[in-house]
Amino acid sequence: MKRITATLCLTLATIYGIAQQITYEQYMQNVINNNTLLMAQSIGIEIAQANLKNSKIYNDPTLSVEYGNNEDWDKKLGYSIGAELSRKFTFGVRRAAINLANKEMQAATAVFNDYMRNFHADATIAYLTHLRAKALLETAAKREKYMQQLSESDSLRFVRGDIAKTSWIEAQLAASLAHNERLTAEAEYRNTAIVLGYYMGNLKNAEQITATGNLEECSTPIKEPDYYIEKALMNRADLTAAISKVDIAEAQKRLGSARRRIDIQLYVGAEYNKGAHRNTPEEPSFTKLKVGASIPMKFSNLNRGAKAKEAAKVEQAQNELADTRLRIQSEVIQAYNNCNTAQMQINTFTRKMLADVAELLKSKRKAYQAGEISFVEFIETERSDNLIQEEYINALFNNAVSRVELLRSIGISKE
Repeated sequence: MKRITATLCLTLATIYGIAQQITYEQYMQNVINNNTLLMAQSIGIEIAQANLKNSKIYNDPTLSVEYGNNEDWDKKLGYSIGAELSRKFTFGVRRAAINLANKEMQAATAVFNDYMRNFHADATIAYLTHLRAKALLETAAKREKYMQQLSESDSLRFVRGDIAKTSWIEAQLAASLAHNERLTAEAEYRNTAIVLGYYMGNLKNAEQITATGNLEECSTPIKEPDYYIEKALMNRADLTAAISKVDIAEAQKRLGSARRRIDIQLYVGAEYNKGAHRNTPEEPSFTKLKVGASIPMKFSNLNRGAKAKEAAKVEQAQNELADTRLRIQSEVIQAYNNCNTAQMQINTFTRKMLADVAELLKSKRKAYQAGEISFVEFIETERSDNLIQEEYINALFNNAVSRVELLRSIGISKE
């Protein structure tokens, strides 16, 4: 009996004792604040913002300095010093570049929001998986406790000669199997706690984490599929990203058109020439001022390849946008069907059915202890009861996960 008590205390300590209890709201807050992968993904928005700021710069001026001297320095035939300042002027390129960078920043924000949508759903499913592992561990611990008690009771009955040795051995084997099943459930429980620690960005003492709540709280009614399709087309960040991709392709097309326009290079400068004055006729010194412009002859614009490429990218982005809309509707309908099926599966586990199975097991236990049925007949009933409990827990879990997947498909975390 002491071993039974010690085992049960250890199991309960694992679940409740030294555990670091955390609510779903606390868990998600830690995930958002501390997950390193989430932080890395958010930097993409900062990069896009920096790129937008960089697109607002103007063309830099160019300063050139020149010195010249005649071939024979000893004869002092004269020299010249000149400086020139020039700058290239484009028409509409800067504005088009700013517009493109702005569209890219919007796309980066949409991509991050879509990443957050999936990350939030994955983190929530990890929380639900931990709740399922906790429920299965509690079931396995209760079963182990009872089978240990039954084994010790049958040991005494065998000593008294009330049962055969085979029944006593079968009871011992069943207790050992129940113990192993509890160890497996406990390992799974600890592993799911580690996953929660990963999502929260800290694995220190992660095995001591235990989630509060239960899977039954996740069972809520659902509405008609058209409602969710409409919500998805309004909220899905990947749809926003696809729209932004079209905007980017069109902005790139406008930027390409602006770059193909005629631009002008203006320059202003001065040059001082020192005249020769030794062994040659005196030459006067003078300063020359220069102002001018250069206009490139863009014969390359006759090549239509760049325009065709830009137009093809716009068409490609538009087709991808249409496909994204269809894919979103498909995902919503599938998630709706899965959620609806999961709820119907839960409804098969009525309270009356669970109570009837528990009552049947109770009567079988009494019949076995009274010697009216064999151990094999009793253990089959006990296994059926255990299987039904596990199936009920899994049905609750599947329903909760299907609910999360439905919310994921419409682009929100909760209603």
